Amino acid sequence: MSNELKVPGGSVKEKLTPQEVSERTRAAVGYNYEYKNKYLVGREKIREFALAIQATDPIYHDVEAARAAGYADLVAPPIFFNLVGIIAHRPMFEEAVIGYGMGQIVQSDQKVVFHQPIVAGMLLTTHVYFDSFRQTAGLDMIVTRNEIRDQDGNHLVSSWTTLVGRTTGEEINPDFEDTAAKVMMYGTA
Repeated sequence: MSNELKVPGGSVKEKLTPQEVSERTRAAVGYNYEYKNKYLVGREKIREFALAIQATDPIYHDVEAARAAGYADLVAPPIFFNLVGIIAHRPMFEEAVIGYGMGQIVQSDQKVVFHQPIVAGMLLTTHVYFDSFRQTAGLDMIVTRNEIRDQDGNHLVSSWTTLVGRTTGEEINPDFEDTAAKVMMYGTA
């Protein structure tokens, strides 16, 4: 695995047809990279995230409660890994798997294996893999995988996400696409 992005199909200079989008996506199976930026897990980020999802367990908010439960610091709610994953996926959808607007791709499934909890103070590395592609009923089914590790190489989370993209070539209302981009947190970094 390399830190350099070796984009399947090379760079794209003009808009692709729906067939070209699908062909390029199929060719990207096996594409992988280590996201270039490490993610430092901060206490306040954990607290903010826990509040946002209404997670009330004291181990997400109170250092002493987390330590009393056997952790070195605040524990991130399990779903916290998604924040890191969204950020790490961005290069894949900007450079390799391109041609799907935010109104044309949705998450349809996710499988997660938690190996160890994410704790404040960890420096996370995310490896992103494009595992599979298939077409059915005019839709592209894309499976990506994230492997998240801490600064010592300890495996924290494995997640598989199935995304469904439209390849019909129909035009999407720009207002819908803009709204979808905001709802999906695309561009978070």
